[in-house]
Amino acid sequence: MSEFIHLHVHTQYSLLDGACRIKSLIEKCKEYQMSAVAMTDHGNVFGAIDFYQNAVAANIKPIIGCESYVTKTGSRLDRSIQQKGNISHLVLLVKNQIGYQNLIKLVSSSYLEGFYYHPRLDKELLAKHAEGLIGLSACLKGEIAQHILDGNFHTALKTADDYSQIFGKGNFFLEVMDQGIIEQKAVNESLKKISETLGLPLVATNDVHYLERTQARAQEALMCIQTQMTLDDPKHMRLATDEFYFKTDEEMKRLFSWAPEAVSNTLMIAEKCELKFDFDVIHLPKFDPPEGKTKEEYLKELCELGLKKRYADITKEIRSRLEFELKTIQKMNFVGYFLIVWDFINFAKSQGIPVGPGRGSAAGSIVSYLLGITDLDPLKYGLLFERFLNPDRAGMPDIDIDFCYERRGEVIEYVTKKYGSDKVAQIITFGTMQAKAAIRDVGRVMGVAYGDVDRIAKLVPNELNIKIEDALIKEPQLKKLYEEDNTAKDIIDTAKVLEGLNRHASIHAAGVVIADKPLAEYVPLFKTSDDQITTGFSMNDIAKIGLLKMDFLGLRTLTVINESVQLIKEIHGVDIDVTQIPLDDKKTFELLSHANTFGVFQLESSGMRDLLKKIKSSEFEDIISVLALYRPGPMGSGMLEDFIKRKRGEVQVKYDHPKLEPILKETYGIIVYQEQVMKIPVALAGFSLTQADHLRRAMSKKIASVMEKMRADFVKGCQKYSQMTEMAANKIFDLIDYFSGYGFNRSHSAAYAIISFQTAYLKANYPVEFMCALLNSERNNTDKIVEYVKESENMGIKILPPDVNESFKKFTVIDSKTIRFGLLAVKNIGESAIDSMIERREMSGPYKTIYDICERVDLRIVNKKVLESLIKCGALDGFGVYRSQMMAVVEKALDAGSKIQKERLSGQVSFFDMFSDAEKKNPSFSQRYDDLPDIKEWQKNQLLAFEKDMLGFYVSGHPLAHYLAEIKEFTQQTTASLKQAFDGEEVKLVGLIESVKLTNTRKTNERMAIVKLTDMEGDVEVIIFPSVYEKFALLLKEGDVVFLIGRVTLKDEQTKIVGNEIKQVRDIYSSIKSINLDLSSHSQPPLEDLKKKLSKYPGKIPVYLKMNTKNNKSVEILVGEELFVSPNENLMNEVKEIIGKEHLTVEL
Repeated sequence: MSEFIHLHVHTQYSLLDGACRIKSLIEKCKEYQMSAVAMTDHGNVFGAIDFYQNAVAANIKPIIGCESYVTKTGSRLDRSIQQKGNISHLVLLVKNQIGYQNLIKLVSSSYLEGFYYHPRLDKELLAKHAEGLIGLSACLKGEIAQHILDGNFHTALKTADDYSQIFGKGNFFLEVMDQGIIEQKAVNESLKKISETLGLPLVATNDVHYLERTQARAQEALMCIQTQMTLDDPKHMRLATDEFYFKTDEEMKRLFSWAPEAVSNTLMIAEKCELKFDFDVIHLPKFDPPEGKTKEEYLKELCELGLKKRYADITKEIRSRLEFELKTIQKMNFVGYFLIVWDFINFAKSQGIPVGPGRGSAAGSIVSYLLGITDLDPLKYGLLFERFLNPDRAGMPDIDIDFCYERRGEVIEYVTKKYGSDKVAQIITFGTMQAKAAIRDVGRVMGVAYGDVDRIAKLVPNELNIKIEDALIKEPQLKKLYEEDNTAKDIIDTAKVLEGLNRHASIHAAGVVIADKPLAEYVPLFKTSDDQITTGFSMNDIAKIGLLKMDFLGLRTLTVINESVQLIKEIHGVDIDVTQIPLDDKKTFELLSHANTFGVFQLESSGMRDLLKKIKSSEFEDIISVLALYRPGPMGSGMLEDFIKRKRGEVQVKYDHPKLEPILKETYGIIVYQEQVMKIPVALAGFSLTQADHLRRAMSKKIASVMEKMRADFVKGCQKYSQMTEMAANKIFDLIDYFSGYGFNRSHSAAYAIISFQTAYLKANYPVEFMCALLNSERNNTDKIVEYVKESENMGIKILPPDVNESFKKFTVIDSKTIRFGLLAVKNIGESAIDSMIERREMSGPYKTIYDICERVDLRIVNKKVLESLIKCGALDGFGVYRSQMMAVVEKALDAGSKIQKERLSGQVSFFDMFSDAEKKNPSFSQRYDDLPDIKEWQKNQLLAFEKDMLGFYVSGHPLAHYLAEIKEFTQQTTASLKQAFDGEEVKLVGLIESVKLTNTRKTNERMAIVKLTDMEGDVEVIIFPSVYEKFALLLKEGDVVFLIGRVTLKDEQTKIVGNEIKQVRDIYSSIKSINLDLSSHSQPPLEDLKKKLSKYPGKIPVYLKMNTKNNKSVEILVGEELFVSPNENLMNEVKEIIGKEHLTVEL
């Protein structure tokens, strides 16, 4: 066993400073046989629970601590300039529960009260909360060390005594370090003297920032990322040597042979630290029922009201299910939990805030359904309460709620007011350095050119959570670069050390915690850069310590549904209640079977649309199944294909036992849902649903010991209750085990299928209103706007471009076939600027010129950037002048408008106000005061580029229009005509690469690409298999125009192209192998004219002339080499003028 314990360690939670991953740190402790280890991150205890649980699981004692920042003089509340830099470091270690409570109070106060460049404490606060803590004097930045370095030994002595008084006898240690830094020698000598003078013990530490010496360079890069400096900057922050690694006890004993007690004291301190967390305690907030009622009585009363509202006929089955659930909820002490959730959902609904029908296993509860927490009848859809709440399972139930994206904040505000702002907070989350970002960050701090770094980063496949190590295996080009380019290797090796480390702290998008006491008694609090207070523990850690954490999710789709319903009411006068729409609506299923599901919740991806075409949904159950099956597991296992064949009747559905039919009939004999996994042992083996849930969990986690016992019980039960043989029972158990790995939560699928159906219904029955609401919901997402504009046009809905005199903030419905573009979706134009423009337009009429706009709007918010954006997107085209002209006078118009507004504000009569409206319309007035330069309009490609930049798509044309000659010359198809192509037909297309998705083949793990190619009539998916990808990978750049040769594939009932050859469009002419000129219809062939044209473009490409002899025999003549040509657009056009375009062909 090690004779040394590391008590000063910075983990990944010392953001952009510590490079020790917690799991790797614990593994290193085991390797070195260290029985304990401390975590002392800078100013925080973010990782306390993560660290504690990992350490305990490895049988290593976790010591929770923090390297805090303490003001040397003055108060933590003082934020005067004199306090900048007036801090020192102090290590705090937790001895017991009191110490932990004090540490989280200190950390919370340092952020909430003391933050000034750093989270600061002062000695007054420290003295109040020092009980249960051990103090270490820290590194060279510790106050005592700083006084020593300043030559103030007596001040250092007094400071050491002060800290000793604060922490109490035996609880303050003088920290000695030796990383080969010159100053440490002097400090250590003085610390030894102070130790002898005051009787204070020494302790040896190594201020660990990384685990291996070889990682020093990577940690240095990490600090440069934090400070936004480069490694070659002589002023960049760094640790002085490469000695700040996790050393062995032998290394530490050698370093401190002059003070062996400093090493042995680490063991003594570790023995003193005995903090234990109790993860079985739950801290529910207090819910006060109406006066005179208990919580239990009130919950039952609400459920009885729900019964009358939800069911016309309250059957015995309904009543029995309710009584069972209420009994279980009371037994598990979760009555308050359900009332709390009911309360804020009831508030939301009373305020007209859209709430989702439910998500997750909570939809399996009839209590949830009766309280309005969910809107799905669990009995109708065969959902199980035990999947949600199992009496034998520890931990709180988990109810996540979807709210309207735009009004979610109102619900959080309500909860905060009801329970108290000190008991409610949003939850911290940590952004990590993913593979691509790590490469970019490291490349930047190494001073490598952006283009070179970008080239490396772009070779990392776009796969969620991919690791650099995996990317090197999956992407041959990346591996090649790594092996051949030393700079790339250095960047990648360094990035490998840093990827996955925490990069920054922010607020969780949905998480909210509600406590029964002030949160500061349970968790450290953190203040973000914009002064929002969150917990200092992440979502999972909050749940582990027994606090009520809720996901208040903002779901855009609910906002879309709500806005669609409002538009339908405004336009048609029809009140739509989406909870009451018929689930057998014919139009909806026509839309689903044709897979016209762009914008339909959960059903809009290309893969999902392919699946819908195959399945041909005919009932609501199909949507539930589709949502459960469209996942990597079922798709990769062949389960999805099997399901489709069975639904189509191509494969006979058989059941291994008659009792399985009612359970599996809805999924054609396949186990799709976790609930089916639970129902089968109940039906066949007499299991209770609680037992069945244990079996489901054991199977999903592959707990062998539990599964073997369960197998034996299952086989016995099948023999007893279903008269099955042992072999037959084992076969079914194996079947359940196999499918349980792919089974999905039916409750979640069913709840989300409701939203899917609602959106499909609205799209099918009220298309223009739905698309308008959809466009508004994604107004800040240009890529989605582009998709939905294209989808609208495919549906026959015209999207009118933005217009300063016609557009409003949002997209607006003009008529049943027309939507006007909303100004909020134009880049660089904010809400307040739009409000100003619309307000003045409605007050004084349409704008007439750019000068008129500047004269009338608030120029503080409608600034130069806004005007330029309006011009670039075409929103001022209605003025009837060139965009280039308006752009040239933006500053002049702003100056003139500003002058006029100032004169009006001061009460002066503006020079311009002296003219009547009639005079202002006079051309001479415009020439003098609204003058525009006499310049040409921008080039077409510039106009289009600006439109694309501002809107995401083209308004006044298409970039492929520039290549019309090439398209006509070299292609016979468009993406639209591909629908008539036959399987295997060769096609040639000119198109714009809109997107490139890189992936790997399943069998050989080779790189391939899926390309979205667009032309002026639509788009098509192009599959680039590995052999072709290897040749043409460098040509697959988004935004480039290419010439493609490939073959049509009609697999999966969708037209796609398998690419065989790709060229840049400008290189098409160079790929011509010969030119054929048919002169057979010419009685007098224009040979002299042709000779002149051909000789004008000399080259190496042969030209063949097809001519008739005097005997009317057709012959083909090769011209002399002096007339061989170098093909280009001009040659082609000039020859066509002579012989006619139909008589010129080329061979590629």
